[in-house]
Amino acid sequence: MAVHRPLRYNAIMIHEAKDYIQLLRSYFSYCLCICTLILCWTLAVPTSAPAQQLGDRLVVAINQVPYSQRQLELYFAVRAGIRNDADLTGLFVDRSNWSASLALFTEDMMILQEAQRLGSFGSVDAMLEKYSAQLRARRGAGGAFAATLKRLGADDQALAHSLENVLRVAAFRRSKNRQEAQALPNAAAAAQAQPGVLAKWLTDLNNRAATRIYAGGNTFQMIAPAQRSRGDGP
Repeated sequence: MAVHRPLRYNAIMIHEAKDYIQLLRSYFSYCLCICTLILCWTLAVPTSAPAQQLGDRLVVAINQVPYSQRQLELYFAVRAGIRNDADLTGLFVDRSNWSASLALFTEDMMILQEAQRLGSFGSVDAMLEKYSAQLRARRGAGGAFAATLKRLGADDQALAHSLENVLRVAAFRRSKNRQEAQALPNAAAAAQAQPGVLAKWLTDLNNRAATRIYAGGNTFQMIAPAQRSRGDGP
């Protein structure tokens, strides 16, 4: 037997259904609005740039002449490369020896400037060809030496320039130490016997020099000039 509901009851049900549908429409409109806002915010905010590889930086200035970390690292790589040791482990610049390397590089560049000022080049030219051949052989053999030169983007010209600097500094040191040993044998003997005591000529040179470490220069940072030169970084 069919159940007949009053017309008033049917009207109430229809009204409630309309209210429910309206509520659903409002809810979906709200969700759509939120999604739109999130999408707009995502498009408006730029994505974080990938970590940039440091190409090079200035680390020290000596008598107003600035020097970069690439120059420093290449200088010590060449010093390592002209050694007769087969194993060059520990001779390249890294975080563990940065402070000592920076101090020695500063001292050597003071000596280089003095040698250039006095025109004291000794027999450096005669040794260039010999050690250039040794560096080329090390580079061709691969290993840490070749990897360091590749990271630094050191071409033949840069390698030759660093080699010349290394040889000039070494020749000037030998010459001044020999002169001091002849003129001031006691002072020279004391400096040689005590590693912490500088030779008089080097102490005088150090006192005359004006040095400045650039901001952050006391802390090691990995650099990759070769990557920057290829356009891998801004």
